[in-house]
Amino acid sequence: MPSDTFERIKSPKLSETIIVQIKKSIIEGRYKPGDRLPSEKELLEIFAVSRSSLREALRTLEEMGLIVIKRGALGGAYVRQREISSFSNALVDIIRMADITFDELSEMRLIVEPYTAKLAARNRTSEDVKELEKQNFVREKAIEDGKIPIVVDISFHQAIALACKNNMARLVMDSIASIFHEEFKSIALSLDDHRAILRFHKMIFHAVKNRDEEKAAALMEAHIADVTKRLKA
Repeated sequence: MPSDTFERIKSPKLSETIIVQIKKSIIEGRYKPGDRLPSEKELLEIFAVSRSSLREALRTLEEMGLIVIKRGALGGAYVRQREISSFSNALVDIIRMADITFDELSEMRLIVEPYTAKLAARNRTSEDVKELEKQNFVREKAIEDGKIPIVVDISFHQAIALACKNNMARLVMDSIASIFHEEFKSIALSLDDHRAILRFHKMIFHAVKNRDEEKAAALMEAHIADVTKRLKA
């Protein structure tokens, strides 16, 4: 066997070992959002490391969005509240680094959004109905005024994801919205395209409002397929 097949095992930095342990404790729920981690003095005793290694680990955990470091009398390291936007931003970064194509993004929408619409029809509240109706009003007004940014279209889909009461669907939809807004905002659609989008949105709205799950899913699938063709034309 060639001697260059393996490499010498390198011990991880002390700060990396600290990060792994604290991260594991947070993920497993031993420390919940808002909880204060042990003081710096206590952590130094627990881990038996230098102050510089500990502070490097805490800075990294803060950059990862897992903790927030507060100063003052009530200062210390606190577990950050879990916000959908933080996870969504991280997913957007991953998508960009992976060089996801428009076709792949559109296919993902076809996988996710019809069932999201189905869940929205099942779980929506009266407030969700008002928000969806508002989104359609905004789009209709934009068409009348000749101001039709693509973000208005995605906002309707974000409202559907919110109505479905599934945080994972909301996370994915928020990520898709960010990608569309940043990467495809220059795509031009005709007035007829925007009117067609609005017609679909109104039909989806009524299906969700009437709790017609199958119709909401079918309409969303047809809508995504239709708008994908229009965006690629």
